[in-house]
Amino acid sequence: MIMVTLILLIVLFTLLYALANRRGPDQPPGPFPWPIIGNRFLVKRLTIKYGGLHMAIRKLCKEYGENVLTLHMGSEKVLVVSGNKLVLSVLKNEPFDGRPWNEFIKIRNLGKKQGISMNDGQDWKDLRGWMVHTLKDFGYGKSAMSDMIIDEMNEVLDKLKGGGVRRLKPIFAPAVINVLWRLSTGKRFLEGARLQYFIDLMERRANVFDMVGGLLTTFPWIRHIAPDASGYNVLLELNKELKGFLLENISEHRKGYILGSEADLIDKFLLKMLDVKETSNVYTEDQLVMVLVDLFLAGFLTTTITLEFLFLNMIVHQDVQRKLQKEIDSMIPADRLPDIPDKFKLPYTDAVMNESQRMWPVFPVIGPRRVLQDTNLEHFKIPKESTVLIDIYSVNRDPNLFPDPDVFNPERYFKDGVYEPDSKSLTFGRGKRRCPGEVLAKSATFMLFAGVMQKFTLLPPPGQELNSIEIVPGLAISPKPYDVLLVPR
Repeated sequence: MIMVTLILLIVLFTLLYALANRRGPDQPPGPFPWPIIGNRFLVKRLTIKYGGLHMAIRKLCKEYGENVLTLHMGSEKVLVVSGNKLVLSVLKNEPFDGRPWNEFIKIRNLGKKQGISMNDGQDWKDLRGWMVHTLKDFGYGKSAMSDMIIDEMNEVLDKLKGGGVRRLKPIFAPAVINVLWRLSTGKRFLEGARLQYFIDLMERRANVFDMVGGLLTTFPWIRHIAPDASGYNVLLELNKELKGFLLENISEHRKGYILGSEADLIDKFLLKMLDVKETSNVYTEDQLVMVLVDLFLAGFLTTTITLEFLFLNMIVHQDVQRKLQKEIDSMIPADRLPDIPDKFKLPYTDAVMNESQRMWPVFPVIGPRRVLQDTNLEHFKIPKESTVLIDIYSVNRDPNLFPDPDVFNPERYFKDGVYEPDSKSLTFGRGKRRCPGEVLAKSATFMLFAGVMQKFTLLPPPGQELNSIEIVPGLAISPKPYDVLLVPR
């Protein structure tokens, strides 16, 4: 009798829950949300089955025949937007410029609503404006930036000297960190255990977020019940390590800071702190830590993974590699490395970079966004405070925009032999939330990629075949680890 009563109560609760979450005609469709868990396990199953969240979304969009879906991730209702028209509408329109404040973002932001990437409101506008202005001051896209990247390129080439079978990521990842570190602190991180510790810390944090971030967002209460098993305590410990490491370097910087002799991003922030000390509480030491976290998370992960995909594409597509090297050889003297201005002389190289990022965006689903006011997407009403995810993968693989979208084809950016830069790319976003570090990321990626391709031919290791690209799915996608045979040119 007790069991029958319990079953009846569960059925009644499920029915009441379904009625409470009943979709109106002006609301996006989606799968039935179960009490407590919502659609989490369905999404997880589809993600594993089809090879990533972006592929699960693709499957659900086809099933429901719409480019806007409603997913219930635990108790949180999330809208997922796909397709070029709607994705651009979200990226470009101010009502979608907010950021939610859930447990995942709270942990990512070291517990405070701060920084640039996962912040909104007037504080975010001020900080983003300060960052853009500061980067321009330090030769953003100019010769000073070229010199900084060339120094790192020389370090990479020195380590690759002689060629042989190598794994490239451990060699160019320190170069990416050093570019960001010099921008932030005015000096190289150099080499050794301290640099490797920082790289390992960044990668450990990213991997743990991939594994448990969604769980903590869906079931935020689980951190109280199972702080170890849920990964909550691990994330807090990693955050503590990261914050301590950055504060240590900020403290060293303060000791040598001379007013009027600002030489890097930290100096500029310290100056701003002094200038607005009596009028603003936005510019604080904690805020500086979060700005640096944003810079390193965005710059390090995206640039290293982008380079991993680029080099792997050269191994898989030998014909593309030969054509690219022919272009580099014809436009750049062998006795000097590629520089930022050379990018305009190397349209095919630029096309290869565009095509690789189109097919394998590091973050195929971006966001989340918080809706700042009631608004509409086509015939759907989107209420204020809704959480929105943006499926840029659906744009990148749209056959109406890119014929044969699953084929790696740099020639698609040429018309009658004339290069037409990719105007449809969403790699760095659009609108007011467009990545402020776009020029730095593009410059570093181009110079490190073209520099290696100028000096080496990339081949599969002896006895191995690399004729396709397999990815490791997650919040960020990356290629499965691979080795390459480097042949000096």
